[in-house]
Amino acid sequence: MEGNFTRRGVAPGNERQGWHGTPRLCRIGEGPMRTGFCNAENCGVCGIICESFSLDRSGTSGRPGGGFQRFGQGIYTSTASSKSEFYAGDGSQYGAILLTNIVVGNGYKMLVDDQSLTEPPPGYHSVLGEVGVRLNYDETVVYDEDAIRPSWLVIFR
Repeated sequence: MEGNFTRRGVAPGNERQGWHGTPRLCRIGEGPMRTGFCNAENCGVCGIICESFSLDRSGTSGRPGGGFQRFGQGIYTSTASSKSEFYAGDGSQYGAILLTNIVVGNGYKMLVDDQSLTEPPPGYHSVLGEVGVRLNYDETVVYDEDAIRPSWLVIFR
């Protein structure tokens, strides 16, 4: 899904949806009585829903290899829900991933890793990891917390 946006001082750009996986320490969404957010500091799902995304917490999924950020310190999404599911594992019989709205703007396409990035190259607003040389699934990376918002929490078995 794509759309246009305008913000004071920002040229129109494209908006996309992408999946984001993060650990969940609580059991929110696992039944009609489990609808409240937890107060656990390390619950990624509740933290993102309640306070939105944080660059300071990106890459802290707690999974083996989960801290690997191919394109540096950013907030990662993918159009492949299965890729995001990998980062959401918490031992529950249910999985939980977030569908997000991302303002991509002018995306810089990359085929090889650059873990030193803290922002996209000059003239760009995001990094688009392309399938091919190093990636089996696409990635969209933003380095501005205002460029991404959670829209849906999806619980699945």
